[in-house]
Amino acid sequence: MGQSHSISGVADTDALMHVIRTRRSVREFTDQPVPREMLDQMIEAATWAPNHRHTEPWRFIVLEKDGEARARVADCVYEWTWNYVKNPNPERRARSSAEARDEVLETPALMLVYSVPGMNEEVTHENYAATCCAAQNMQLMAHALGLGIGWSTGRLCKAEEVHKAVGAGPDWTIVGAFFIGFPESLKDAERAPVEEVSTYLN
Repeated sequence: MGQSHSISGVADTDALMHVIRTRRSVREFTDQPVPREMLDQMIEAATWAPNHRHTEPWRFIVLEKDGEARARVADCVYEWTWNYVKNPNPERRARSSAEARDEVLETPALMLVYSVPGMNEEVTHENYAATCCAAQNMQLMAHALGLGIGWSTGRLCKAEEVHKAVGAGPDWTIVGAFFIGFPESLKDAERAPVEEVSTYLN
């Protein structure tokens, strides 16, 4: 066993790697509410993501449980699912729409993360990449706090009415909808060995 070393004297590398390895995408949660203090910790961790030009392009919109904004968004998702569900079967359409709405309403914490544009296409692209890094920081902090996150780019992101309902800027780019809560369970996972995915060139 190798000896654990610190990063600048403040981080245990074994503990850090454990958080990275055991994080999972989660969409099934207990009913336990997520304290706002935890959400604030997650957002702060996100804001320390790499950001080449220091544009800080990330924007976080939290939809309070049982709030009016969450209800509006749930209605938007219901309508979008009803209009765009692939199977035209009326029963499946109604069921899919209701399930999509109910997940929005019942998830303990729900957050939309956006990237704002830059002065040109290059900076806009960098901003989006930085915001994706911020989202991963947020997921790792959530896991360290005992929370789980499901990062979605599905219905909530595709429905234009959702972005209008939450007051997102017309030129913002949605990075994801984040379903957050205390997980019912965490699954095991595996990754390919480092030597299978890396090449060292002389």
